[in-house]
Amino acid sequence: MKCGGIYNALKIISMAETCGVECMLGSMVESKLSVTAAAHLAGVKKNITRFDLDTITLLARDPVTGGVKNEGPTLILPESPGLG
Repeated sequence: MKCGGIYNALKIISMAETCGVECMLGSMVESKLSVTAAAHLAGVKKNITRFDLDTITLLARDPVTGGVKNEGPTLILPESPGLG
């Protein structure tokens, strides 16, 4: 979200990958929907070596059912297809 969505993130990641640069993926105060999408992206790109996707733990209430789960420093992606 910080760079304007997944499409722009993919462009940045691709440029960084070409230059051998590692990336960190972060989030703003977002629901599990966008954090799940970001977690999927972080899981498939080798040059994303760090992430800060804990904002779902800061929400008093998240209207999204399913999606990524925080277990300490680990994110668990859903087993179901898509964003879960």
